[in-house]
Amino acid sequence: MQFINPVMDVETPRIALMPEKPEVSAPAPSHVGKVLRELRRSRRVTIQQLAKGLNRSTGYVSQLERGISQPTLKDLYAACTIFGVPMSWFVDLNQVNGEDLREKEFIVRAGQRRFMLHEGARTELLSPELDPKLEFMISTFEPGLETEAKNVPTTGAEYGLLLKGSLELWIDEEKFELSEGDSYRFSRSSTYRSRNPSASVPAVIVWVGVYV
Repeated sequence: MQFINPVMDVETPRIALMPEKPEVSAPAPSHVGKVLRELRRSRRVTIQQLAKGLNRSTGYVSQLERGISQPTLKDLYAACTIFGVPMSWFVDLNQVNGEDLREKEFIVRAGQRRFMLHEGARTELLSPELDPKLEFMISTFEPGLETEAKNVPTTGAEYGLLLKGSLELWIDEEKFELSEGDSYRFSRSSTYRSRNPSASVPAVIVWVGVYV
């Protein structure tokens, strides 16, 4: 469904969700830097592009990613806007809930998935971390939701399984109708878009994006 990996224009981003004002101070710089680097690399954004979007120097962004500098809340708001994620994306849930940090390397609990809203769809990260070579996601399309046509200038493929509902999928303008339990694969170089034709039932898709 491609919500994480487009080559983005940091000057004119499409904002899916404005982050809510946090009631706590900024998270620890080492954790924020790690998450910021994951987001930037998964979007194939350079440090220079991100620095321009944050209105900061490249040196400062580099220090943020290495955990040397403490980010301001303004920096975090700007990063959330650029990448279309809520402020909670930067919160270390293991520290908040006092959970085993070792578990975080391997396990994502159902109630602790990081998520983003894009084009009206909610997409949750199923892997412990973002990976620039692979995306493991679950997306929920509300009834009637239709995504814009996309053509991503990269090699690789997307694989998906429709867990619930129905889905119309266009690949290079050829239309396919999917029902619950159907799966698909297409090249990321293809032009594709999708739509939930139901007026009442959300469509839920588990998908994996692979990049070569």
